[in-house]
Amino acid sequence: MFLLLLIVVLLARRSASAEGDTSLTGWYEPPNERGTWNIIVSCVLTLTICVWSALHLNVPAQDSRLKDRNVRRARWIILGLFAPELVVSTAFAQFLTAKWLCREIRKDVQYRKEHGTDPAWSSEQQLQEWSITQCYFAVMGGIRIRTKSESIPSHDRLSLTAEGVRLLSFLGRLPEIDEGQVLDKSKADGLAKFLVVLQAGWMIVQTLARVHQKLPVTLLEINTMGHVVCAFALYGLWWSKPLDIKDPTVLVDEEWQDRFIALMWMCSPICWHENDFISEIRCLQYLSPAERNAPDKAPSINTEMNSNNSPSSPVDSKPQKTHFSVGSIAAQDPIKFIGPLEKFEVVRTDTKPLDHDVIYHTHGQQSFKVAKEHEVFFKRQQRHHGLQHSPVYCRRALKDCDFHGDLSDAAIKRWELANLAVDDLWHACQTRPEYTEYFFTTATIGRFVGECVYVIGRVPNFPGLSYLGSVNVHRDSLKSVVAFAGSAYGGLHLSAWNDFFPTQAERWLWVSCALATGVSGILLAAFFLATQKVRAFERLEHFIRNSKVVRWTSASIITPLFLTARIFIVVEAFISLRRQPKDVYKTPEWSEYFPHL
Repeated sequence: MFLLLLIVVLLARRSASAEGDTSLTGWYEPPNERGTWNIIVSCVLTLTICVWSALHLNVPAQDSRLKDRNVRRARWIILGLFAPELVVSTAFAQFLTAKWLCREIRKDVQYRKEHGTDPAWSSEQQLQEWSITQCYFAVMGGIRIRTKSESIPSHDRLSLTAEGVRLLSFLGRLPEIDEGQVLDKSKADGLAKFLVVLQAGWMIVQTLARVHQKLPVTLLEINTMGHVVCAFALYGLWWSKPLDIKDPTVLVDEEWQDRFIALMWMCSPICWHENDFISEIRCLQYLSPAERNAPDKAPSINTEMNSNNSPSSPVDSKPQKTHFSVGSIAAQDPIKFIGPLEKFEVVRTDTKPLDHDVIYHTHGQQSFKVAKEHEVFFKRQQRHHGLQHSPVYCRRALKDCDFHGDLSDAAIKRWELANLAVDDLWHACQTRPEYTEYFFTTATIGRFVGECVYVIGRVPNFPGLSYLGSVNVHRDSLKSVVAFAGSAYGGLHLSAWNDFFPTQAERWLWVSCALATGVSGILLAAFFLATQKVRAFERLEHFIRNSKVVRWTSASIITPLFLTARIFIVVEAFISLRRQPKDVYKTPEWSEYFPHL
């Protein structure tokens, strides 16, 4: 960012302008200087290096074809050409996630070294540490699992996310992933990346030398400079990330797999039915072994139902409170997870990266209902089961749930397997109480297993700007970084406002597009930062996100104008070469910077 700011300042101070230069030319062939073709080739090659080689995409889907992978890469190249700050923000999010995972694994190993390992499992497995490269391999979807249980859909093509790997590390079940094999799959090493960065850096050296010697710089070179700086950021963030890996590591027949994958599958969005956002574990409260064995704890099978499928005792109208687990995706939009309520309020805390504490109210004597497909739990669950259907909360019975169907035998089998794993997670949290809030959601009506993205079909390249799991980065802070990067990109092009343009119309279009890009980034960054401090801005953001009018305006007016501005900047950078001052083709005198006789 500092380097980009320095370039903007230097470019803004150069004295070359359209009004002061009367020596103009069209296509220029070089006798002893550079020509138009030299400029185009140099910039296009640099853009190719910066956009093509700097991309470190995630592991593709298991059944992807070469055509699909090429199309995916082409889309990211186009995105890198017209909106490089989005690619940088993607790399930044992955970097934060990989560093977080590496730090958490190191903390797990350090704890076991100080307090001992679980004798039931291999001590070598519990004490293994991962490098940042191995963590990147996990973040990019390099670890897939194949379970023996056919009760888990897509059981042969599930990818572990960073959250899933972190859970296994916490439980001492971290899989053995050899770093050498990961590096062997990678298509680039540190030396190759260094040479690419060195070659791209030559463009910056040339441009700064031209500015210092008061030689004009073309718009194409300015645009290329922005991509060079973004490429430096990408290589810095992705330096340890393996490049172009197509084949992941598949875990098969591990002793722990079936039960833990069942638990992770039930918690993850992969188990959602279309458009209902309701996971299989949502209504299942967790009772610890001590609570299940307490004399005053009656098993949930004794819950009596009346003719209307409701418990005999109604839900109180007193305020309820829920503290979502730290990594829970429910913190993005709790109303979808709790259900449609008459009054809803989010209570902000200063110590959490997301809004996990939610207070909500129910009005009047509201009776509790159970979805027909969930009645089977009250018939099958026993005292020894840790996961029991809540006696006062059934999310699937609420009015906004569109899916209703009999609970399949596979779903019952997943529930039975998850019961075998959840106690291990609870015992691990009891030895390290500070992690209870990471894996469990506590509420007035009971304790529930937190809903994190543990497994997924394929890890996407763009993780989004609103969710980073348990990574301690506020969603608006990340959005602000992206917005500031966009404003810097616009500011770099705005610094060319006094350069030569073939026509005045092109000058004003360039200035307008660059100004729109830069100012919009600053305004968005300020808005995202304000939402962290001022409650009114948070409510405004919620209104904007859910307003149909705002979404229509954004999709039909704002987004097309934004894309047009970005496309014009790139196109104008090329077509402006049709007519340039002759001084553009002079090369810097390098003898000014090196000792000579």
